[in-house]
Amino acid sequence: MNISIKATNTTLTDAIRSNIEDKVRILEKFMRPEDKVHIELAEDTHHNSGKFSRVEIRITPHGHYADSMGNDFYEALDLVIPKIKQQLSKSKDKDISLRRKIGNLFKRNRN
Repeated sequence: MNISIKATNTTLTDAIRSNIEDKVRILEKFMRPEDKVHIELAEDTHHNSGKFSRVEIRITPHGHYADSMGNDFYEALDLVIPKIKQQLSKSKDKDISLRRKIGNLFKRNRN
């Protein structure tokens, strides 16, 4: 798994980087080693109620995407991880079901 982190309108501190890497490790069991995870952190200062932080995660080549907004990057990251985890889990379950159906078809044709 290859992780790339981009910060827009803000600075990427070591604390934020290590927190992101720790949270993304949860997703490793759903991904292949060749998958690439792109994470973008952005700070929106033009919001009516003040400053907001946005985190978006994009996983290629499968096309999974999730984003979330929060008062700070830690809150936004905590909100986005379950979203992307749910997408990855659903995709993995579909792949397993398809493999089992194909396996059953081959077993029926052999008998």
